[in-house]
Amino acid sequence: MSNTEYRNGSISNDDITDTKLLCAQQIYENVIHPDTNEVQNRFGRLSFIPIGKSLLVAVLLSQLTRNSSSYTWHGLNQSYDSLVNFTNRNGDTKFIPTNQVRFGITILAATGTSTLAAFHIEKILLSKICHPILYRCVPLITFAGASFINVPIMRHKEIIDGVRIYDCNKEKVGYSRLAGLKGIGETIVTRIILLAPGVVLIQYLENVLDNKSCWFRKNKWAHLPFNTIGFGIILIGMLPTACAVFPQFRMLKAKRRLGIGQLSVRLGEVPLL
Repeated sequence: MSNTEYRNGSISNDDITDTKLLCAQQIYENVIHPDTNEVQNRFGRLSFIPIGKSLLVAVLLSQLTRNSSSYTWHGLNQSYDSLVNFTNRNGDTKFIPTNQVRFGITILAATGTSTLAAFHIEKILLSKICHPILYRCVPLITFAGASFINVPIMRHKEIIDGVRIYDCNKEKVGYSRLAGLKGIGETIVTRIILLAPGVVLIQYLENVLDNKSCWFRKNKWAHLPFNTIGFGIILIGMLPTACAVFPQFRMLKAKRRLGIGQLSVRLGEVPLL
């Protein structure tokens, strides 16, 4: 059963059950972008984050013990973040960047600058920090610093052209750059919230097992699957939590000269990642 068939009434009530309807709704909301009604890239969907992000972060955490991570893995991580940022952008802007050349330049700019920032932030912090507790926060600070660059570049159209705003009757009345800027800011915050528990907790558990388990300390190959599976499980729980931090619609007061009162602003997909 497809969502379109149900809306068109081509399916009889005898064929519809609550379970089938709920399943079809979940698939539709996961696959289709709410603003553009386009099929989302499967690797950039939120449902793929616990798989893709857990592997990349696990490799970066395991390489952190070797003084610093490589440009290659930071580049792969930021490339994936760029794809997620574009897939879950606010599609209700004036112009959607569908041009392949423009999209390629945006991807390269976001990935390149955020990769350089992440690598050098990590390198500087590792050379300055010696305290074990602060040492565990280095990857989180690195990811947060890269997000401050990656997210605004990938979603720059929301800052330049603004996002669509609605009145109290949910009628479209124009565009707002301020709303787009606030939406991107909230996206960055939710990305940090999404990663923070897993990055810190997995490193702590890894250190505990290193100190108390002789087998885990000797078999270094077990660290990568442990980090990947553990971080993935935490991401499954943190993903809906991060999505619920900020509302998808926000009320903003309009200027008096507009005579509108309050406007409902669609800030787009808040998380993240």
